[in-house]
Amino acid sequence: MSKWSRKELKTNAKAALKRSFWKDLLAIILVDIIACALVYCAFLVVNACTGNAFDPKELITVNTSGATGAQISIKLDSEAAGPAASILNLVLNVIEIFILAPISIGLIRFFQISRSGNASFGELFAPLKKFFRIGLIMLWMGIKVFLWSLLLIVPGIIKVFEYSMVPYILAENPSIKRRRAFQISKAMTKGNKWHIFVLGLSFILWMIGVVCTCGLLAIYVSPYQQATFVEAYYKMKAKALADGKVTLEELPNICLSDAPVQAEAIAAAQNNVVPAAVATAAAATAVAAANNTEEAAPAVEEAAAVVEAAPVEAAPAEEAVVAEAAVEEVPTEEAAPAEEAAPAEEAPAEEAPAEEAPAEEAPAEEAPAEEAPAEEAPAEEVPAEETPAAE
Repeated sequence: MSKWSRKELKTNAKAALKRSFWKDLLAIILVDIIACALVYCAFLVVNACTGNAFDPKELITVNTSGATGAQISIKLDSEAAGPAASILNLVLNVIEIFILAPISIGLIRFFQISRSGNASFGELFAPLKKFFRIGLIMLWMGIKVFLWSLLLIVPGIIKVFEYSMVPYILAENPSIKRRRAFQISKAMTKGNKWHIFVLGLSFILWMIGVVCTCGLLAIYVSPYQQATFVEAYYKMKAKALADGKVTLEELPNICLSDAPVQAEAIAAAQNNVVPAAVATAAAATAVAAANNTEEAAPAVEEAAAVVEAAPVEAAPAEEAVVAEAAVEEVPTEEAAPAEEAAPAEEAPAEEAPAEEAPAEEAPAEEAPAEEAPAEEAPAEEVPAEETPAAE
C-alpha cells in the first residue's frame, strides 16, 4: 500500500496549481466547450435529417466529471420518443466514446505534464491519435463495471475504484495494451481503494460550496480536484515502479519533475545507494521546472538510464573511475621530482654493482645538456607510464 496522506496530496496539488492555475482552468473550460459544441452540432444534424423539432435546451444535458475528467455523460430526456430520439442517442454515444473520452484523457495528460509547468494545449488532443483503441478500452471498462454491478452493487463499486487508474495510464501511454492497462490499474489500487474513496469524499464540502455559489466556486475546485487525483496517481505509480509491477517503458515519465523522484523510489526500494547522477538530475529538473523551461530533458534521460541500469553495478563503476583518476593524478603531481630521481633510482638496481656508481656520475655532469629536452612533454610521460607499472 502506498504511503500517502490526503494532506500531502492536496499540498502538492496546490503547489502545482500555483505555477499554472489559469492555464489549467482554461484547459478544463476548453474541454467543456468542445463537448457542448459536439453535442449541439450532432443534435442539429440529426434534428434536420429527421425533421423533428427538438429543443436542445430542454432535451440535452452535458455533465463533466470534475474528479477525473475521464467521463463525460450525455443524456437525452426520456420524454423525447420516436426513432429520432434513438438515432440521436446512438450518435451521441459514438461521440462520447470515440471523441470526448480521448479528449478527456488528454485533459488528464495535460495536468500530468502541468506538474512541471510546461504543458501545452496540444496535449489535450494527443490521445486522439489513438482514438479508436482508447474508445474501445473505455467502453470495455464501462461494460466490465456494469457486469459486476449485475451481481451486487458492492462489487460494481469496488471495480469502479479498481479501474479508476486506467484513464491515467492511457494518458501517459495511449499505446498500452488493453489487458495490461487493467492489470497495472489493479496493481496500483490494491490496498488503496478505500483511500481513493475517502479522497473523493473529502471534496464534498467543496461541491456544496459550488452549488451554493451557483457554480462560481468551480473555477477553483475543478482544477484543484483534478490536480489532487493526478498527485494520487503518481504516488501509486511510484510504489508500483518500486515493487516491479510496472516499468518505465510501459509508463514513461511525461512529467519532467517526476523522473528523479521515480528513480529515487526504485533505488530505495532495492536497498541500494541512490547514484549521484540521480541527485544531479533532480537538481537540474527542479531548476528547469521552476523556470518553466525544458532544460531538464537531458537530466531526465540521464535519470532514466540510471534506473534501467543495475544500481549495484553502477556504484562500483563510479568508484573505479575515481580510483583510476587518483592513480593517474599521483604520478602527474610527482612528475617533476621523478625526473630528478630517475637517475638515482636506476643507479641502485637490484643487482647493480658498486662500481657502476661513478659511471652514473658522468651523465650527472651532462644533466645541463639534457635540461632542454627535459622541458618537453615526453620526459614527463615516461615516468607517468612507468609509475603504475612499478606499483
